[in-house]
Amino acid sequence: MKWFDTLFARIFLLQVAVALLLSLLFLLLLFSGQASVFARSVAPGWASALRPVQAQLAQGVLPQLPRSVGVATSVHLEPGPPPARARHIAATPLAPRYVALKAALRDEGIGVGRMAVSGEPGGGVTWLELLPAGHPPTWVGVNGALEGTGLRGRGALGIALAVLVFLGAAAWLSRIIVKPLLDLQASVKTFAETGERPAAPPVRGPIEVRQLTQQFDDFAAQRVQQDDARQMMLAGISHDLRSPLGRIRMAAELLPDAPGVAARRESIVRNAQVADQLVGSFLSLVRSATEPLEERVDLAALVRDLLGHGDHGDVTLELQAAGPVWLEPASGVLLQRSLTNLLDNARHHGRPPVVVRLQTDDSHATLTVRDHGPGIAPEQRETLLRPFYRGASDRGVPGTGLGLPVVERCVRRHGGEMQLLDAAPGLAVRLRFPLAGRPPSV
Repeated sequence: MKWFDTLFARIFLLQVAVALLLSLLFLLLLFSGQASVFARSVAPGWASALRPVQAQLAQGVLPQLPRSVGVATSVHLEPGPPPARARHIAATPLAPRYVALKAALRDEGIGVGRMAVSGEPGGGVTWLELLPAGHPPTWVGVNGALEGTGLRGRGALGIALAVLVFLGAAAWLSRIIVKPLLDLQASVKTFAETGERPAAPPVRGPIEVRQLTQQFDDFAAQRVQQDDARQMMLAGISHDLRSPLGRIRMAAELLPDAPGVAARRESIVRNAQVADQLVGSFLSLVRSATEPLEERVDLAALVRDLLGHGDHGDVTLELQAAGPVWLEPASGVLLQRSLTNLLDNARHHGRPPVVVRLQTDDSHATLTVRDHGPGIAPEQRETLLRPFYRGASDRGVPGTGLGLPVVERCVRRHGGEMQLLDAAPGLAVRLRFPLAGRPPSV
């Protein structure tokens, strides 16, 4: 996720843009007004002191400088040219004082060309290039009236500090606005990954956010209640059906071997077995959501133990992990049931050989079960994770449509993720689990 796409960044940048625009407008109006007032107050005194100098220059006489001229206030004049370190001022809107002063002096009859400044604030010298008629320009310095060269640096430092303070305040305010939404986002993510009702986030922020938070909390509570009720119903039905199904199968097996009875008896037994398998799948679905995660499980040992018992001659194990692969908290029963479901699916809906691969990195373990069958069309992969859904090619294959949903619930409860991938040929089901963060206790 790019930072600029976040709500925090957009609110923050919007505040910065609006503040900068308002600041520029304010500074433009303020400095323009100040510059005009300053120029009108300074220009008459400067003009009175500079007129004799300009008159002497117009007569071709070099004025004697430095000199101090007492007008309303004392104006001290310095001879030019400006020193090499003087900074020349461009008559642009970025220097409103100098633009206004140059215009005011022109109105007083003092023609000024270029301008420069030297010295330090409080003792700086403003250099004016006088333009006497018919004679070459001459530089004259006016001491102490305007700022020196150091004021711009100090002003830039002040502006930089003000900008930093504003950016900090804008970031804090943006965080305050976005924090309730981030809390709500974390709650939604937790609920989507675990199916369990998360702790209610703090009710704060604007009224719209508070209402949205409360509505989500109500929705999560209702959803959890519905899931609990459905699981109780499935568990109850499954438990109550197992005994009648067992009696039906036993009664069918006790039927006599009379002509025409054997085929019907086998049909009854077969259908009773299918019904019993369906009931078992119901119970697996319920337990996948209720089985406690209280163990520390070595996934590598579990896989080796499962494949080492039973009829798994068509399964190849590729163990690419050195040592134990610890998951915690975990349930060995759920993990074993998930791997069994994947192996059954690979045999019934795919083709051998079946490959089980376990590999690890610094933070995760990846368990992949691959077959070499026809695979699954990309548009069907998401729907296969829904309970009771079966692909079009599986209509004639015995099954309940609960195998993959049970696995998906188990993986999600362990904090992992499940993906159905095209193995070309075949289907690869990849389970990715976070590894335990501490070594096992002795």
